[in-house]
Amino acid sequence: MSLEYRLLAFVALSFGVMFADSRFDYLDRVRYTVAYLSTPVYWVADIPARASSWIDDVFVSQRDLIEENAQLRQELLFAQRELQLLAGLASENSRLRELQEASQAVQGRVITAEIINVSNDPGSRRVLINRGAHNGVFEGQAILDAHGLMGQVVEVLPFTSWVLLITDSRHGTPVQVNRNGERAIARGSRSDAPGLELEYVPDTADIVIGDLLVSSGLGQRYPKDYPVAEVTSVYHDPGQPFALIRARPLAQMDRTRHVMLVVPDDDIIGSGVEALPAFQVPPDTGPATDPETEATQPSDAVTSPDAQGDF
Repeated sequence: MSLEYRLLAFVALSFGVMFADSRFDYLDRVRYTVAYLSTPVYWVADIPARASSWIDDVFVSQRDLIEENAQLRQELLFAQRELQLLAGLASENSRLRELQEASQAVQGRVITAEIINVSNDPGSRRVLINRGAHNGVFEGQAILDAHGLMGQVVEVLPFTSWVLLITDSRHGTPVQVNRNGERAIARGSRSDAPGLELEYVPDTADIVIGDLLVSSGLGQRYPKDYPVAEVTSVYHDPGQPFALIRARPLAQMDRTRHVMLVVPDDDIIGSGVEALPAFQVPPDTGPATDPETEATQPSDAVTSPDAQGDF
C-alpha cells in the first residue's frame, strides 16, 4: 500500500475514533489508563524545573525576608512613635478639658499658661510659666490648675513669670474648712515632702481628717471657695494651745503642666489689662526667648505672706 493510502486510512480512522468517543465515550477508560502510566514520566521530566525553583526560593526568599524584616522593624518603630504621640496628645487633651471645666467655676477671667521650667533651688518650690508682663501678668496673681490652688506670681519678666507654690515654706494661704467655715492659715511644710500645715489653730477647733480646705478669699488675693487641700492628720497635744494639722494639696504640683492665671474683674477695670475669655491663650507676639537665659532666679526678698500680699 502506498504512503498516500495509508495516510488517508489513518485520517479516516482518526475521525471515526473521535466520532465514536464523542458519541459513546468508548475511550475514557483508555485515556485514564494512559494518563496513569505516563505520570512518572511527567514527574521525572519536571524534576529539573522544580529543583531550580526550590534553589531560587531558598536564596531569594532569605534575602527578601531579611529586607522585609528590616522594613517592618522600621515601620514598627514609626508606629510606636506615633502611638506614643497619640497617647501624649490624648492625655494632654484630657488635662486641657479638665482645665476648661475648672475655669468656668472661677470668678473673673483667666489666662492659660504652661509650666516650662522648675527652680533648681532645693530650699524653695517655684516654677516658671510662659506668660509675662507682655501678656498682662502681674505680681501676686493667683495660679490655679484643674484640681486646686497652686500659688501666686512673685516675679514678672517680659515673657515669663516665676510662681511661688503654696507648698513653699514661705507661703501662707488663707483657707477655711468647707464643712463648717473654720478659718486658718495654710503654710507650706518645712519638711522635704511637699505639703501644708495649718498654723495657730486652737486645740478645740472642729477640724477632722478628710475635711476639705478651700480658699477663704481673705486678702482678695485668691478666688473664694476654690479647693486648696485635704486634711490628712490632726494631732492634739494636751500641753500645747494649738493643734498640729497637716494637709495634702489638691493641685497636682509635680504633674500638671497647664495652669490658669486669675484676673479679677476689679483688676481688669482698674489696671486696664485686657481680659481674655475663659480658656483662651493669648497670642505670642514677643520674640522667642530661652527660659534659662531670660528667667533668672527670683530673689528671696519675699520672706513672709505679708510681704507677698497674701492677706
